[in-house]
Amino acid sequence: MIINLINLPWAMGSITVFGLTIFLAFIWASFLFFRQTKEEFANDEKIVSFLINIFLGWLTGARLFFYLGTLRQFGSLLKIFLPWRYPGLSFAGGILGIIVAAWLWSRRQQFEIWRLTDAATQPLLIFAGGFFLGQTLVTQELFYLAGLGLTLLSISLSFWVLKSYRSLTWYPSGKIGFAFLSANIVLCFGFSLLAFLLSSGLYLETLLSLGLFFWSLIILLLRSETPLAKKINQQIINLRPNQK
Repeated sequence: MIINLINLPWAMGSITVFGLTIFLAFIWASFLFFRQTKEEFANDEKIVSFLINIFLGWLTGARLFFYLGTLRQFGSLLKIFLPWRYPGLSFAGGILGIIVAAWLWSRRQQFEIWRLTDAATQPLLIFAGGFFLGQTLVTQELFYLAGLGLTLLSISLSFWVLKSYRSLTWYPSGKIGFAFLSANIVLCFGFSLLAFLLSSGLYLETLLSLGLFFWSLIILLLRSETPLAKKINQQIINLRPNQK
């Protein structure tokens, strides 16, 4: 169901409740991210460039995986480029799109992306909350309401995690990135569990969420520098071809 707020005849579309919710969540998250990371960038233009790339990565991943998960209902590939007329977004696809976009941007800019992960954790959770809030208002489904609750829980936990993770005995490295990875672990595992219990037909979404959960878990382990992590890292180094 689509709830229109304002019809836009010249754009052959309208401003919807979900679209407005996502837009406001993005503005709030971007403002918070800008305030927390402006000293990490050489200038404001790089922050804007990063945020635009992140948004486009999210939209691309969310639309692409929604299309792949609903091939029979979606029909023509051209509809993927008309989200205002043929709505639908994949939550897990959006997360994957953000991760890929951030990695590609950092490679182009020769920027250490891990430097931003602590500051990006709560803005990303706020944006995820906007997604679930918008879906809850539109569909009134328990699945999305539970997702909103999961996101609010993750935001609450993030305050403690950001303050305390460097003192955790089972994360001796104290490397930055713990907050983002742990939030992704909670969010993706919780979402896949909710999709399995409360929704039907979200098979690709569930598998993708579980994939992101295991990816975050593995990266968190490798960055922890525990004895097991050091052993695995050494084995990975040994598998790499020698470069003369």
